[in-house]
Amino acid sequence: MRICVVSDQAFPAWGGEGVATQNLCIRLSQRGHKVLFLTSKVPHPPQVKNIEIVRFPSFYIPQKGYFALALSFQIVPLLRERKIQIIHVNLPTFLGWQSFLAAKKLNVPCVAGFHVQVENVIPYNFFLFPWLKKIVEFWFSSFYKMADLLISPSNLGKRILSRYTSKKVEVISNGVDLEVFKCDFALPGEERGFREKFGLEDLPFLLYVGRLSREKNVFYLLEIMRVLKEENFPVRLVLVGKGELRKELEEKAHLKGLDEELIFTGFLPKEDLLSAYREADIFILPSLYELQSIVVLEAMAMGKAILVAKNTQSAACEMIKEGINGYTFDLKDPFDAANKIKFILSHPSLKDSMQKASLALAKEHDITESISKIEKLYHQFL
Repeated sequence: MRICVVSDQAFPAWGGEGVATQNLCIRLSQRGHKVLFLTSKVPHPPQVKNIEIVRFPSFYIPQKGYFALALSFQIVPLLRERKIQIIHVNLPTFLGWQSFLAAKKLNVPCVAGFHVQVENVIPYNFFLFPWLKKIVEFWFSSFYKMADLLISPSNLGKRILSRYTSKKVEVISNGVDLEVFKCDFALPGEERGFREKFGLEDLPFLLYVGRLSREKNVFYLLEIMRVLKEENFPVRLVLVGKGELRKELEEKAHLKGLDEELIFTGFLPKEDLLSAYREADIFILPSLYELQSIVVLEAMAMGKAILVAKNTQSAACEMIKEGINGYTFDLKDPFDAANKIKFILSHPSLKDSMQKASLALAKEHDITESISKIEKLYHQFL
């Protein structure tokens, strides 16, 4: 097939949507499909093999990424000359809208992936949020109605999309590469090297991976760590990722006397990230808004006990079997999470069984199966 994939924020990836889009493009290309990718111009773009990438002039929004400015008349000849058979847009942006308009002119089937919630667009604590939310939801409704097929990575996403359009929604996991994220492979001395690098010694540690941003609710982790320290429970928290809140998080950690308990690694290359997953005792995600959470999938594939915030707007909860591969925790009572952390770490057999359960559940999200399902949907149009 000749497929056009569209996203402002991939190659390089910005957030989970960017990762999911990159995986989609790469996997489709590996299966012999011709992939045209439309995206933003960015400084120092990565070199990508076997995928044709067309970049449009863009503007940058701090903490949000680059957004392309392209009109449909610029996109139409690209689709026509490459004889594109289907177009798959993963962000409801100006580029995505204009790409759909171009596809409609050529009668090319349109697929929309659902990867962004309103709260990812507007800060949920902004005083104008209730009014701006209505505007964004009106745009979402207009945008997703343009698609011939909608794909959501979770049941939560499907329910949200049903508010915007009555069109059918297919639920297909973003997937995780089980050949990369696996707990049974490590280079000699790799684990000790990670612990020594970040001064972890032999202490158990919790792991958070993701942006240090408001919607990820990272400050709540400080409250949990404060409770654990007050109860003299020896555990560390490793935060992997970057974001606008790092300095503020470090300052608040200092005020709470958590300088030794918190370790900020910043961005980690893939080898170090795998070591972090492999060595961690528990993966923890306090996020307020998730349409699936690729990092939870990665942690499960690496055989970790999982703790995620109990929240009706987070699909990460869908991947937790309570007491089997982890727990959900209350966002109004840090003692709830602290007690569950202590319980898991104090019962090695429970921790071991949760790790095994996560591994088994991760297999249900094998990325090869996810791509096969998407590929099958494409074929139904053609």
